[in-house]
Formats: sequence, C-alpha cells, structure tokens
Amino acid sequence: MRISVISDTHNKHNHIILPGGELLIHAGDFTSIGRKHEVEKFIEWLGKQPYDKKVFIAGNHDISFQSERMQQAKSAHFDRKVYDTPGVDGKPEWLETLLKNLPDGVIYLENEWVKYEYINIWGSPYSPEFGYGWAFNYKRGNQATKIWNEIPVKADIIVTHTPIYGYNDRTANTNENVGCEELYHRLKTDEIEPHIHVCGHIHEAYGYKEISYRRNWGSIHTFNAASCNLRYECINPPITFDYSFVDRELNFI
Repeated sequence: MRISVISDTHNKHNHIILPGGELLIHAGDFTSIGRKHEVEKFIEWLGKQPYDKKVFIAGNHDISFQSERMQQAKSAHFDRKVYDTPGVDGKPEWLETLLKNLPDGVIYLENEWVKYEYINIWGSPYSPEFGYGWAFNYKRGNQATKIWNEIPVKADIIVTHTPIYGYNDRTANTNENVGCEELYHRLKTDEIEPHIHVCGHIHEAYGYKEISYRRNWGSIHTFNAASCNLRYECINPPITFDYSFVDRELNFI
C-alpha cells in the first residue's frame, strides 16, 4: 500500500505536492486557529488529493473542533466573531454539517477508528498541555493514560497529534523531549501491536524513527510529518512510502 503522511500544514496545504497513492494521513493542525473558512478550504483541498482514502485528525490549533476551547478562545485572546458561530454545546453547527458531508474518501477521526481495506486506523487529536486555550490538551499522567487506553488492540495505524516521548519530539528552544510518556507506555504494552504511528505538533522534530518491540513482531514505524518548520514555513516534504502489512517491509519513495 502506498501511503503519504503530512501534518501541521497551518493553511499552507497548497504548497504541498503529493505523489498520490492509496492512503493519505494528516495528523492535525491544518488551520491557524480553526476558523470556518480555514476548515472549509482545507477539507475542499483534501477531497481533491489523488488518494483512494484521506484520513485526518484535528490538532491543538484547530480550536473549533473542541467546543470548550472554542468558547475560551472567543472570550480571551481571539475576536468573538472569529468562529462564525454563537455559543454552542458540542461542535458548532457549521462544523457538524461539514463533517457529516465530507468529500468522498475523506474521513475525520476523533478517538475512533475506521477500517480501510484490511487495515484498522485509529486517530486522536489530543496532546499534552501546551500554553493557554489550545484545543485537545490534557494533563500528563492519569488523564493521558485514560485517553490512550482507548487505542484498540486491533489498531494497525495509530494517528495522534502528539509525538511519542523520545521519538521525533525534541524542541529546538529548550532541547527537551516533549512527547507523551503515557502514549509511549501504551504502545509498548503486550496487548497492542501497531505497524505505523503518525504524528506532528513539534515542527522542528520532523522525521522518522523505529521503535523496537519487546516481542518478535518487528518495529513500530513512527513519523513526525510536520510540513511547516518552526517559523511556519511549509518546507518539509510529505513522507511517502510503500508498506507491506504482511511482512512489515517499508520502502521510502
């Protein structure tokens, strides 16, 4: 299966040239602050990409996807009209309508999974706390463990906005690993055996690594697919590879 992974495009998706294939994954932060026109333009663009299936999650910048954070943002550091919606419970009406009428082949995941061909893809927009008012942030520890315990045993591909602790998660300013420790522990348990993990969030940590299993399954291939660098310049190319889910062989394109 030919797979392309991208993330953190921040409204600059038109700068990306994609080769096409079977599966395209976007790991969140496709907008700057989740405004209606930003979301609409991204989904329109995503629907036109030359892949059989396009799967995406939200990120901390996609604030309209989480009502609680949207209301905080409207009352704090963003203009009250920026989200084009009155106060609501759940996602704004325009977004609910948009997500119910996605283009053919486009799937949004929010702590849920979808089966595509013979593989199971699970996606979550959550990431550890990062400043004030950002969407889908959680406190490290028990709150994080509760989220990642939702990852199903049968997941073949896991898509999260946050990186795994110690893998493609080192910041340039503080030289610290800021990925999620609880996600690392969940992926190292004996009960799940994913093939691929895709994330973004930490722009300067773009890249690829392998996580060795404790058993003889092979490795988890983990990708930080952030398209924008730390200056929000969309310069990191999409990562494309052919992958065999039978023998776990990966060949970059």
